[in-house]
Amino acid sequence: MVNTHSKNIIITGGARGIGRVIARHLLSQPLSHRVFLVDLNADELEYAVTKHLAVYAPRVGSVVANLRSPKEIREAVAKAAEFFDGRIDVLVNNAGIARAFFTAGNGTMEDEATAEQWQEYLDVNLSAPFWMSQAVIPFMKAQNPKIEGKGELQQEGVDRTIDLKRTAEFSNLPQDLHGEDRTDEGGSIIHIASFRAHVSDPDCEGYGSTKAGLLGLTQSMAVSCQRWGIRVNAISPGWVHVVHECREGDEAAADTGSAPHEDNAKKVRLAAWKDGLKELYHRQHLVGRVGLGEDVAEAVDYVMGAGFLSGQELTLDGGASKRKNPDV
Repeated sequence: MVNTHSKNIIITGGARGIGRVIARHLLSQPLSHRVFLVDLNADELEYAVTKHLAVYAPRVGSVVANLRSPKEIREAVAKAAEFFDGRIDVLVNNAGIARAFFTAGNGTMEDEATAEQWQEYLDVNLSAPFWMSQAVIPFMKAQNPKIEGKGELQQEGVDRTIDLKRTAEFSNLPQDLHGEDRTDEGGSIIHIASFRAHVSDPDCEGYGSTKAGLLGLTQSMAVSCQRWGIRVNAISPGWVHVVHECREGDEAAADTGSAPHEDNAKKVRLAAWKDGLKELYHRQHLVGRVGLGEDVAEAVDYVMGAGFLSGQELTLDGGASKRKNPDV
């Protein structure tokens, strides 16, 4: 189902790369979504909000935060909730360490020098999505006006549904937290995982295992968060080429200053995407090309509006993981 109304959306790692594309895509939709970006890179974040996405102001907010810190995460979510007047509809856990391989020491798990990088992968790629999700729940709980047999719920604030404590009590949940008319898709948490949770190259233990961990987190959270009317899903991209989606890329592309959603800007970005991609790279995908950031953004748009989708992984790799020999 397509989204039917404006939503308040947090995107982590939103200053550049896939996160920036997701933000731009959602802001350009006619529903007038509001977006709040969380990122560690202060300079890139300021540029994204005040320059690249400036045409969408004042629907864009932001905060600098270190996602390895639960305290900074809670503070960031509180600022987002304030920006959104107390309601958060969607969380996109996009931030992560993009480097797929160990680089410390000799670059293999044999070398004890990789221990620090291993912990970094755990903190940023797996713990941070859990902490972010934990922090948004009070602002995302279901907004059903009634629960059968329970009378009227609180109509003010964000806590409008019962908090059941154990799985055994789930039988007491209302049958339809999202509305029979399908106009309320409920809260949505989307983890950006990776097809490397399923396939690997040598020396990807840190990246691959934490992305696989996100899939387990998705499944368990989907079951737990049903009590609050929140759906949880994962999107696993393959090779998505977004190195140009940053301030440096914009400046190198010599854009004419057109708004990000205008045709000229799209052509400039497409040319930058093509630059440096060999034909071999495209042939490794069943669809005949490497991924675009927009591919992921469109998937996010779909998942956050798909009220019947929860606990699922959407693999978005152009079919690359289905080929036995990617070089043929």
